[in-house]
Amino acid sequence: MPEKEPQNLDLSKFENVERPKDSDTGSSSNTTLGLLMDVELELSAILGSTDMSIKKILELTKGSIIELENKTAEPIDLLVNGKPIGKGEVVIIEDNFGLRITDTVDEGLKIHE
Repeated sequence: MPEKEPQNLDLSKFENVERPKDSDTGSSSNTTLGLLMDVELELSAILGSTDMSIKKILELTKGSIIELENKTAEPIDLLVNGKPIGKGEVVIIEDNFGLRITDTVDEGLKIHE
């Protein structure tokens, strides 16, 4: 396959576009944030975890109880798209479980798994 020779690029065919200027009022960042307000994210609360062998998992039946490593007094991890954003405590609202947020991750800090 023969090599192609580089050709000069005719820049006159491209539209000249300027980068948007940041405004002092911050309205452009508010507009950008507004575009994201309807984006749905997966929010999950991790009650705890445990290690089990395949044999034990296959023995699980209706009514089986799995003991988790978290203690009942420990805060529950709150995740958005799998990334920790805070901690909370389990509450019951009518017939549903809920999470009362007790702590959030400060910007720039992460909760270590």
